[in-house]
Amino acid sequence: MSRIFTLLFFATCLFSCKQNNSQIINSDNSVQHDTIRDNKIVKSDKDSVINNGEYIQYYKNGVTKMRGMMKDGKREGVWKSFYETGSPWSETTFKNGKKNGKTTTWYENEKKRYDGFYIEDIESGKWIYWNEKGELVTEKNYDVK
Repeated sequence: MSRIFTLLFFATCLFSCKQNNSQIINSDNSVQHDTIRDNKIVKSDKDSVINNGEYIQYYKNGVTKMRGMMKDGKREGVWKSFYETGSPWSETTFKNGKKNGKTTTWYENEKKRYDGFYIEDIESGKWIYWNEKGELVTEKNYDVK
């Protein structure tokens, strides 16, 4: 009988040790997983690989490189990209994996680079371009042939 209890004790210890490697309790009592679970956004040291839910990619220094929602393995909604410093690089709207809607990009100094719209991955409507000083450079209407 004592052998059964000893075996159960060791099995429980092994299972508990394995669980502790996949999640960490942070100082603010939040749980850190190696992937996203339960539809919650959690900090991760690794890039997430998912078909449905939030996708997050990181630089080696831990700064978020890119984040957005995936639906059936395709980009959906607003996707944001960042420079390695954490400054915003781009924000683009996707529908069914294609660029559909507003897109904005910035220079690393956080001045806008351009604003525009996409329909089915094709530039559409008026696009505005600025230089690194924030000065208007040009405007282009993609609907005019």
